[in-house]
Amino acid sequence: MKNGTVYRRKHHAASRTSDFVFNQLIPYIGNKRKLLDLIQAALLRAGEGKGKVFLDLFAGSGVVSRLAKTLGYQVIANDWEPYTRPINTSYITCNYPPLFKKLGGYEKAIAQLNALPPRIDWFTEHLCPRDDEHYDVKEDRMFYMRKNGMRIDAIRHQIAEWRSQGTINGIEECCLLAPLIYQACYRSNTSGVFKGFHNGWGGRTRTALYRIATDLKLTHAVFFDNAQDNEVLCGDAQKVVEDLQSHELNLVYLDPPYNQHPYGSNYHVLNSVTLWDKPKLPKQITGHGDKSAIRTDWRTERRSAYNYRDEATAAYRKLLATVNAHYVLTSYSTDGMIPLRDMLQANADRGHVHVEMKGYKRYRVSSQRFSKKPMNVELIIMLDTHTNKRNHVDELLTQITSTEKTVLKNHRETMEDRQLMLFDA
Repeated sequence: MKNGTVYRRKHHAASRTSDFVFNQLIPYIGNKRKLLDLIQAALLRAGEGKGKVFLDLFAGSGVVSRLAKTLGYQVIANDWEPYTRPINTSYITCNYPPLFKKLGGYEKAIAQLNALPPRIDWFTEHLCPRDDEHYDVKEDRMFYMRKNGMRIDAIRHQIAEWRSQGTINGIEECCLLAPLIYQACYRSNTSGVFKGFHNGWGGRTRTALYRIATDLKLTHAVFFDNAQDNEVLCGDAQKVVEDLQSHELNLVYLDPPYNQHPYGSNYHVLNSVTLWDKPKLPKQITGHGDKSAIRTDWRTERRSAYNYRDEATAAYRKLLATVNAHYVLTSYSTDGMIPLRDMLQANADRGHVHVEMKGYKRYRVSSQRFSKKPMNVELIIMLDTHTNKRNHVDELLTQITSTEKTVLKNHRETMEDRQLMLFDA
């Protein structure tokens, strides 16, 4: 860890690795797994983490909270999306496997779930075709093969039964839900988000068929004991910092949404797994805006100001002004909703600002699709509220824009595009 936590695809594949930081990490837009070295560099500038409090306000998949946990911080991980609670309870709250006394231990509980017979319930009826081989793309939703929809239904039903009967407690429930949520991501017939599914199994190239068609099977979570009382919250970020304002925290990490796409709609299927509330939706596609069976509660319960260009800046300024911490780290991008000048100024108004930067390949649904701007710059804006020395925002902005120009200039697609333009001329 001292040399930096670097994601390596071959070694850290979430489905196979035993590395705590990357184990069963859900594929997630905005996931910081490839930026952990940048984040760790900022954390190390803040000094030794052991025993200090680290608040992750937009925890999402929990990968940054996991990193902080390995560095010795007492971690508080917060995110208001319901599916994040079981994931982060399992990996952040728990330092070791729960006892599962009534089921003979964690491994035996997992084994019992894997041995269940198939069950037809909400997932099979709403998110799977009526037949895996003879489907109608105009009527059938194809998020999962029917055989795996029945596995999800059987496992989720049994977890709910155990919880209602008192066979498992809330922490134990989370440690069973976390691997199920991961499998619900990994076995899905999608490119990573649940606003749509492939037209046929594995899409046009069928390269993902190996994971989509394989039988769904749970594997136990990996635990890490940092000897701290870690905590997981599921609330609005602004309210959380208001509730914690009476005590100064050592370090607060902010990773607000960058764009207009709400996580509640992108990952609605994961909330349906977690809540098991079986929302009332047509079982097949009707052609009236229900192709992806997106639940609507994100609009009424978790509408984020950060998804709206005319609201994001004010929301960020208010949050930053409310945070009571020595250090505040903000992850953001040169493609974000909030103008960088406004974000940098909000930080500079409170103390000294240092910026860590890294060129990053932008998210694309299809890796084959050409992009005029294939790269952006990911930033870690580090605010030290205990230092009166102020920065000139123009200087910081110049550094960032200069870095982005260099990154784009040296990228293969941009260079090829320039060559084509010269040829066309």
